[in-house]
Amino acid sequence: MKAINYKGGKLYTVPQSDIEYIGYFYGKNGNETVQSARTRIAKLRGRAPDFLMNAELFDFKTRKAASDVVCGGVKHRLTEGYGIAFPDNKSAVFSYKNNVGAPDYIGAYPVLVRNGKEEGSVPSGVGGRRGRTALGVGNGNLFVALLPDNGGATLPELRRAFINAGAENAINLDGGGSTQFYAPLGNHFSGRRVRGFIGVWIRGGDIRKVKVRTSLNVRAGAGVLSKRVGKLYNGDVVTVLEEKNGWCRVASGWVSSLYLRKV
Repeated sequence: MKAINYKGGKLYTVPQSDIEYIGYFYGKNGNETVQSARTRIAKLRGRAPDFLMNAELFDFKTRKAASDVVCGGVKHRLTEGYGIAFPDNKSAVFSYKNNVGAPDYIGAYPVLVRNGKEEGSVPSGVGGRRGRTALGVGNGNLFVALLPDNGGATLPELRRAFINAGAENAINLDGGGSTQFYAPLGNHFSGRRVRGFIGVWIRGGDIRKVKVRTSLNVRAGAGVLSKRVGKLYNGDVVTVLEEKNGWCRVASGWVSSLYLRKV
């Protein structure tokens, strides 16, 4: 996996051969923050995803999907054109109305890149420079763009970035204040309750289990003087992304390596 800095966020390139699991997760009652969803999904699957990001556009009042979604084989909405499907939840492919029959599928709003070329449409409400969540595929890779709403990009800028990274096809998802994510090289929490999420687990990581009596502080940096930014609990399973001077960086921050055990 590699990542480049882009517009205040990151554009990740993940070999699809490294994907352990990828799928769509419906938020609790279609109304959940990424922090809440991560805790719930970690319990469901045994460990937290390496990437967890907001997904579809939705109606704030009804919580109904405003862009296409298939979850666990159930169609929440499937009326538009192209999107990205997750066949067998092991890979990601560009698809027209989930014509590959994948259990999970997320529609574009709008398509950014198709067959290596920029798509030109900019639907109402998604113009300008704003936070973005977007996915792409190509050359055996999954591309993930996660740009916080305090920076952001225009759709034409994002299209060019995906093409430069090597994506053959790419889609935009919900953005602006809905943009929120956990990712290996930085998290962003908007506080907005969104309808659903895309989770990605990477194969072959340094996976460890938390061993404490009560809870383990997660800090912004590698040291006890760094700001506390969260907690982990006994039995939680995490992927260690980096280790130095007795501290481990996980998706949510830094924790003391003394309380992590190899799985």
